[in-house]
Amino acid sequence: MKARHHLLFLISLMIAASLLFFSSELLLPTELKNAVFRSPQIDTIGHFIGFFVLAWLIHSLLKVTLALTFFTLTFYGAVSELGQYYLGFRNGEFSDFFADIAGVGFFILLKILYLFYKNILFNKTSLGQQNATITTEID
Repeated sequence: MKARHHLLFLISLMIAASLLFFSSELLLPTELKNAVFRSPQIDTIGHFIGFFVLAWLIHSLLKVTLALTFFTLTFYGAVSELGQYYLGFRNGEFSDFFADIAGVGFFILLKILYLFYKNILFNKTSLGQQNATITTEID
């Protein structure tokens, strides 16, 4: 994908998330909002999604390898959680660090599966073209 496609996807993702947030603020009952948005699990989900998107941006836009992306974001997640641990108004939690690593790992897994699928598809196409040229050469 080209960089402009990534940018358009990111912008549309941000618009969709904003619309979802504002519609939930207006349409959901107060009890349900308090139950969903005050839960500690929403923070962990946010860490997972945030580091997934961050890995995608670093790998795609900065053209960093998957291994370097993993090690860089793992280090960043560890430092940010350690920093939060020492702040008085934030909590550094191992579950958030695990969610950070899981988000990066899930991106890398999807990217490897995509490359594997693309390689298989390319090999099928190239084999089909080779078979077509062989049959035309024989005729």
